[in-house]
Amino acid sequence: MATPSAMKDDVALYKRELILRAAGELFFRNGYTATTTDALTERLSVSKTLIYQHFRSKQDMLATICERGISESVQVAIDAAALPGRADERLFRLLHDFTLVVIERHEWIAISSREVAHLPADVDQRIRDMQGDFDRIVRDIIKDGLREGVFDVEDPAIVCLGIAGMIIWIHAWYRGSGRLTPEQIADSMARSALRMVGAPDRPALETALSDRSSTGKLD
Repeated sequence: MATPSAMKDDVALYKRELILRAAGELFFRNGYTATTTDALTERLSVSKTLIYQHFRSKQDMLATICERGISESVQVAIDAAALPGRADERLFRLLHDFTLVVIERHEWIAISSREVAHLPADVDQRIRDMQGDFDRIVRDIIKDGLREGVFDVEDPAIVCLGIAGMIIWIHAWYRGSGRLTPEQIADSMARSALRMVGAPDRPALETALSDRSSTGKLD
C-alpha cells in the first residue's frame, strides 16, 4: 500500500502534468507570447497560486516542454544502442521508437522549434547538448554498420542529420486523423532510414552474414 507521502507525490506529479498539458496546448495553438497565465488558469479552472506551486514561471513551463521531447528521444537512443544484435536491427529499433516519441510529442516538438528564442540560455544549451548526444549515438550505430558491412554511406554525420531531420519534421505534418497509425508511420520511417544508409533487404543481409560466417570473416 502506498504511503501518504508517496500518494502526495503522485498527486503533485499528476497536477504538474495537467498544467504542462494545458500549457502545451495553449502554446501550440496561440504561441508562447500570446499565452498568458490568466488564460492557463481559466483553461484549468485553478488559481495562479496552484500553478506557481509547480512552476516558477511561464518560461519554466516552456523549458520543461522543450526539454521533454529531446530527453525522451535520447533515452530511446540509449536503450536501442544497448541492445544485442546487428547495427541494422539496433538502428531500426532506435528510429522506430524515436518516430513514436515525435508523434506522441509532436505539438511539444513544434513548440520547441518555434519558441527557442524564449528559452533561457542554460536550457537552450542543455537541449543542444542532448541533441548532440542523440546524433552521436546514431552516428556510432551507423559506423558499427559500416564495420559490419551492412551499411554503405560516404559520410555518417551527414546521413545522421538527414535521417533525424526527416523524422523530426513529422511534427509539421502529423495529424491523428491521417490514414496511417503511429506504428505504421514509425515502421515506414525506420525502413526508409535503413535504405538511406544502404542497408540490404533482409534476405540479402542474411545471405551476406551467412557467407561471412562460413569463411570465418565476421569483422
